[in-house]
This record gives sequence, C-alpha cells and structure tokens, in this order.
Amino acid sequence: MGIRMRLSRKWISFFSAVVTGVALLSAPPLDATESTSQGFGELVHGWKIQSSSVATETGDVVSRPGYSTAGWLRVSQPETVMAGLLENGRYPDIFTSKNLAGVPTAQFKPNWWYRDEVTVHPGHGQHQFLLMHGVLGRANLWVNGRKVADQSQLQGAYSRLEYDLTPLLRDGKNVIALDIFHNDSESEFEAPEQRGTGDKTSQLTLDMVDWNPAAPDHWTGLQFAPELIQDGVVSLRNAHVLQKNTPDMSASDLTIKADLRNNTDADQVVDLFGSVTRPGTALPSHQRVTVRANTTKPVSLPTSHLRSPEVWWPYQMGAQPLYHMNLLAFSGLSVVGEHSEDFGIRTVTSALTPVVPGKTLAPDGYRQFAINGVPFVVRGGGWSQEMFLRYSAQNTRDQLEYIKNIGLNTIRFEGNFPPDDMFRQMDRMGILAMPGWQCCDKWEHTGWNEEIKASAANQAGAVATWLRDHPSVFSYFQGSDNEPDPEKEAIFLTAFEAAEWSVPQIASAEYKASARLGQAGAKEGPYNYSPPSYWWNNGPEMNKGGDYTNAGGSFGFNTETSSGSTIPTQDSLRRFLTPAEQSEVWDISSTNGRTSGPDIFHTSHFNPYTAVGRLGKYNTPLWNRYGHWTDMMSYQRIAQAGGYEVTRAQFEAYLGHSKDPANPSTGLIYWQMNKAWPSLQWELYGYDFDQSGTYFGAKMANEPVHIMYAYDDGSVKVANLTGRPQSDLHATAQIIDLDGTVRQTLRADVPSLSTQDVQSVLKPMVPPDISSTYFLKLQLNQGDREISRNVYWLSTKPDKVDYAKTIGDWGGAEFQPGGYADLTGLQSLPPAQVEFDAQTRRDGDDLVTSVTVRNVSARPTVAFMVRADIRRGADGRPSAGDNQVLPIQWSQNDLTLWPGETQTVTARYRAAQLRGARPVVTLAGWNVPEAAIGG
Repeated sequence: MGIRMRLSRKWISFFSAVVTGVALLSAPPLDATESTSQGFGELVHGWKIQSSSVATETGDVVSRPGYSTAGWLRVSQPETVMAGLLENGRYPDIFTSKNLAGVPTAQFKPNWWYRDEVTVHPGHGQHQFLLMHGVLGRANLWVNGRKVADQSQLQGAYSRLEYDLTPLLRDGKNVIALDIFHNDSESEFEAPEQRGTGDKTSQLTLDMVDWNPAAPDHWTGLQFAPELIQDGVVSLRNAHVLQKNTPDMSASDLTIKADLRNNTDADQVVDLFGSVTRPGTALPSHQRVTVRANTTKPVSLPTSHLRSPEVWWPYQMGAQPLYHMNLLAFSGLSVVGEHSEDFGIRTVTSALTPVVPGKTLAPDGYRQFAINGVPFVVRGGGWSQEMFLRYSAQNTRDQLEYIKNIGLNTIRFEGNFPPDDMFRQMDRMGILAMPGWQCCDKWEHTGWNEEIKASAANQAGAVATWLRDHPSVFSYFQGSDNEPDPEKEAIFLTAFEAAEWSVPQIASAEYKASARLGQAGAKEGPYNYSPPSYWWNNGPEMNKGGDYTNAGGSFGFNTETSSGSTIPTQDSLRRFLTPAEQSEVWDISSTNGRTSGPDIFHTSHFNPYTAVGRLGKYNTPLWNRYGHWTDMMSYQRIAQAGGYEVTRAQFEAYLGHSKDPANPSTGLIYWQMNKAWPSLQWELYGYDFDQSGTYFGAKMANEPVHIMYAYDDGSVKVANLTGRPQSDLHATAQIIDLDGTVRQTLRADVPSLSTQDVQSVLKPMVPPDISSTYFLKLQLNQGDREISRNVYWLSTKPDKVDYAKTIGDWGGAEFQPGGYADLTGLQSLPPAQVEFDAQTRRDGDDLVTSVTVRNVSARPTVAFMVRADIRRGADGRPSAGDNQVLPIQWSQNDLTLWPGETQTVTARYRAAQLRGARPVVTLAGWNVPEAAIGG
C-alpha cells in the first residue's frame, strides 16, 4: 500500500494518543486517499490478457508504455485465462450438458501475456516494490521494457516474492507484464496430454485432483492480485501477534512483532508503535530501534498482559470476539510503515488418544484436537474452489451460512487456498479452517530439484505468515495422502518455525508418521456407497493388517470420506442436464453392480481413481434396499431418502462413538462438501445452492442438541454439541409399524450432558412380528419444549457387508450375496393427506417464511419425507420455468409426520431472490402429492 510522507491530523492524533498512553478503543482507519495513494496498492484493475501466439513480440516490447494492445481481452481483475475468456463472452453456458468438454485446450499451451498499465507518481526519496502473491504456472516478469524476474524463480501458487522496482518506475505511465507459462502440477489424475514432463516444467502449484474435471486452461494465470507498494526509508514487513495464554484462558500475554528493513545506505532510527484494542481494552506499546544500513531487523514490542481476555470459540461452543492489532512505524514524524489486522485469542492443542491394550485398533491411538482445553469432534467437509477460481465474497458467505446451517464446524482446504477474505469471514463466523498441502502431484512426488526446493521453502513461509493469526485456522497438514519425507519436512518445518506458527502441525491425512512430526493418527476413505451400519462399525473387522485407509467406520479421525454420489433435486438437474442426460441418471442398467450404467459426464469419468463416471456403485444398493424405480420421479424419491439416510448415519456415528474409551471417533471430514461445477458426486449442497436429501440428513445429525439411533447396538443416544451443559432433558422412543401402529414406547430422563458429551439413554427392543420395514421415532424435550425430533426407517433384515472385500477398497461397501436391508415396504405406503399454511415476514434484507405442516390423514398413514420449497410466483401459483429460491436456509426439511402431528419449519432468504415476484410455498413428499400456496 502506498504511504504518504506527511501525516494527516488523524494520524498525528493517533500518534499522540499512543505516545501518551491514552486508552484507544480502536485504531483509526486509513483514508481512501491514503490507502490508494498515487496509484499504489493492489493491482486489481486495468489488466489485459492475450496469447503469445497472437502477441508474438518479446517482453521488452510488450512491457513498454505505448505498446498497442488492440485485440487484447480486458479482464476485471487478475484471474485465470479461462476465467478471462468467460468474462469476455466465450463459451456461454459452460457447465450445461457437455459444453465444458468442447473447449479447445490447444489454445492454452502457448504462454499467455498479462499486462497492466499503471499510472504512478513515485515520491522523492521513496522506494517502490512489487509483491507477487503467487502465479499459476511460472512467469517471466517485465517492467517498462526490462526483465525483472525469471520463471525459474517466479513460480508457485502461494509464493510471496518481492521485487524492488525503484530504479525502473517513472512518473506517469508504467507497464507491468507477465509472460505466464502453462500451469503444470504433474497431477496423477489427469489425462496424459495434460500432465507435465517432470522437474523441468512442473511446479508446486494447484490443481483439483480427482474432485472435478481439469479446467481447460489447467488453471493458468493469476489467482491473487499483485501489490505495488511505496515505502520510505524503511519497510515494515512480517507483522504479527504472538499470544501466550494460561491453560484456563484467564490471561494472555500478547507480543507484537515485525521486521524493519532499511532501504538506504545510512542507519535509520525508527519508532515502532503498536496497539491491541477492542471496545473497553487498549494495550499500547512502543519500541525505538536503530536499523543498520541495508539490513533487516526483527523487532519485538514490549509484551502486554491481558487479564480475562474475551476468548474465541467455534460458533457452536461460544462467541467469536476479535481483537485489533495496529502497528505504525515512524521515521521522525513521517509514517514509513503501517499494518493492521484482527486476531482472536484461543489455544489449540492436539494429541493422540490413549491406547487400550488389546482393544484399540490403531497402535498409536488417534488424532484428537481440543480448543481452549475442550476436546471436540471435528465435523466438516472438503472445500473446492470454483473451477476457474472466480472468487465472490457474497457467494462465499452464502456457502459459509450453509455450512453453519448444516451444523458443521470445519472446512478442510487440501491446497486450493482461497483469498484471505474467506478466512476473515470464517474468523467472524466461528468456522474452523483445516489447511494443508495437496496430494497426488508435485507436492507429494519425490525428486525435487533445487529450484523446486526453493519454491517449497518460499511457499511454506508465505502460507505460514498468511494464516498464522487467523483464529479459525487450527491446524496444518504437512502431508496429505503421504507424509513428507525428511527433506521436505525439514523445508516445511523450518519455514513454519520462522513464521512462529503456533497451532498443531500434522504429518499426513492418513495413518502415517514423519521423522519429526511423528504419527498423524488420521485416515482417509472410502468414497462410495456404504450403508448406515457400516459407518457405525468400529470393530476389529475394520483393521486390515494395520492399514486404516478406506476403513471408514466410526473410529479415529477420518480426513476425507463419504458415500459417494449425491443426486441433486429435479430442479437442479434441469439446470445443467438435457432431458436425455437426466434419463441416464436413473437408467435401470446402472443397477447391476459397481461399474454398471452409462458413462455420465457430470460424475468422475475423467480420472482413473473412480474409473468410470457411472452410477452403478450408488444406484445398485438403492435398487436392492429400497426397491425398483420406473422413471425419474420414482427414482428421485428413493435417491433423496437414500442420501438423507446414509449421510445422517455417517455424521451420527462419529458423534455416537466419540466417547468410546478404546476407539473414539475424533473427526470426520465429508468428501467433499461443495464442488467446482454442477455435479452428481461428493457434495452436501450443489453448485447452484441446491439442497438434496444429503444436505438435510447431515443437518439433522449435527443439531446442537441431538437424539440419534445407533445402528451398531440399537441404542438411543443424545449428544450435546453446544458450549454449555444441558439438563432437564427427556427422551422418547417409539417403534411404529408400516401401517402406523405404535408397537412400543419408551421414555427416559437424560442425565445432564456436559459440553461435547454423548450418552446412551434408551435401548428399544424390536417386536418379533413387526413389519419388515418399520419406523423408529425419537423425540428429545427440554422441559416441555421439543428440541430434537428424528425419524428412522429401518429393516428387520440387516445390511450384511463383506468386510474382507470392503476394507481397504476406496469404492465403498461390498455386500454379501443377498445382504441388503429390506426397505421396500416404503413403496407400499398409501397416500397421506397433508395440510399446510405459510406466513412471511421481513427481517432487514431477508425474508423469513414459516411453513406449518399437518398430517390430517383419516387413517394412520405416515407422511414420509415431506419437502417444502420456496418459489417465485403470484397468487399462490409458482411461475413457469426455474422458479426455486436459492440460496435458502431451512430450520429443517424432509419431514416425516403421523396423523395428528404438526411441525413448523422456517426458511430465510434474501428478498432480492424473489426478483419482484411473490413467495409461493410448494410441498411434496414420498407419498404426498405436490401442492402450492402463497407465502
């Protein structure tokens, strides 16, 4: 950022206040004129791009002011080449049908030019620096006709490289040009023509592994804007806060640290003023230092002692107070550097759980995390950036709101780190970040040359300094599928130590150990369909010779796993598939085993890990467990119920076994959570914010206080995920026949639950003569108020998994012959009669619609999997076409009610989403015909 030499009155006032020790409630913000002084700051605007096959001149020509850019493409911000083409109208409807496959990839093989013409007025005696925040691929850097950096150094998705442009910049127009090479990650999951040729071309960069198809340009270009900085005689860098908290969080010692770099040939005396503030708190500090000529001096300000700090917690466990750190460097009365940031006070610890001899499956126990001394179950999903890395703060906020609505507490970033705005939002919202390096490409491949080692050291240091003060960041995984070898580990740990990284570092996302970090205590997989009972299994059959990869039962810390395919709603399918492609989703040929069915573009046929993009691995168990379908409508009801059932079980199992003394379940990362494009695989919610049964099953499992059924022993458990003890709880369990007859009712008072606790409270006994498909209804009351309601559809015939063929296989469960549960009774449910009404109120920019649903059937018929939607319309009728209101946050959905029962759910959404129409509520279910009313 550019800094003026002269102080405004505001800065003089702030300076005086710090010197005299006057209490400060907050640091003054920079004036707009100061933050963008004389053209300096982030280089966001003015970029143009062009292929070097068109712009054939050399860098000394392209980077000169006055060079003609006629025919170049304007882009609104630094972005990938493909994002730039889309912004300029190329390839409309890129995600519809197979349009993505039609983009010619040969156009991305030549280098691409990125050119920005910047008008600056360098201050007399000041120094100008260009800060590159990564490049996707590698690049030659040219400024005003001069080559500043070579691609042998300027490379890496997360590098931080600073270049002194003081001798090159002139008063007026200046040109910064990047000659960017094709991004090459050496990924294992791409077609041969997309792969690199080894050390000479591949970089430590990003790709999307097997999560999505590769972008046609392979993510070539820029993700983060370069920054043009104007400093005075001294540059302020590496500013951060160290916190040393007491074990009981009753006090914190805070130390502000920074580096001062002398840009001149003479010694410089610098006054460094710091403050940590929050309403009601002001902790000023000051240090005067002499920085020798042309050297960098690390500076620590005097430590401030804070009593009774306001402590940062994940959102379900407490509040998210943030403190503000401000740092000013003065040379005389001139500001020569400024840094400010928010941070949270919290302590994260991690250890392996105790081993119970003869009972614990893993020899060293399992990875577990605690925050502020409280152990908790990590529950989250894997993050996928948008396919062309197009970042939107609003879209990110909407997704984070979905994650909280589901009840998850964590996002795993396996590489693919988003802009800092996302981490800042997570800090404010109390969602944890679990970053680490990426698998399956150059990051984990062996044989690094010296150039790659230098890039690794730079990127590790850049990431550590970037993320270290975000309270949401609670760990870093220095390996993914593999642990780092000793040479890589030394590079990473040296960089993180230099950055004074303070939260746990883990060797691998699998059960592997590195030389210095030791045993990771984690596991991965599987990634395809497994029935509910599988997820609840933590018995000895889960141990396949000490290999815990693709053993997904509820023990230990599973860093990535799910039941695979996610079938979007019909509304969503219409948005990206043709009618013929929709028919492929339910094609009956996909019910004949794991590899059966048509190849489908919007699954993972594009990589060898999942072999084929076929739904046989998902549809076959649905066909055998739920019964047969004949069209999309009958398939949809099975797919949505099946997704709800198995996703709920997956999360509930990891909560239910979290207190197991020998094999506790300590964490679960659903793989994935979102996707880079519309997809039929690995997502809790859709690219379009669609919410399928998978979404609402996960939401049910992650309620703050939750009652659940344990598929392993038939017990009923209650979990408390809040930050407060819960008491006055009462549980009720009813076993209900398919015809609506209540066959058993059990009630129990629940002992007081401490935070993050789970206890077994009931164990219903299934009557021997009950229908082969039956229901279990669970209710949890606190006093007279119902706080959790959970309905299961179960079978007297259990699922039987062939564990010898299943454990260690990424593809999910292999069933024994005929070993499918019998849920086919659901097919014979008679129609249920349901009435509902809705009211909508305004809440700021949002609308909140309440929907009350009543089962008014004359006979004891359950209304099963009843879903409400908000649509655009008028006079109680939906508009034609795509009328679904998204994004939207439901308090609950996919309801199951018996005659006489009523449930009210609410939906929150932005009023602007109605686009001038009126809200219309539609309701439909497994055995409930669709109806609509005005909201």
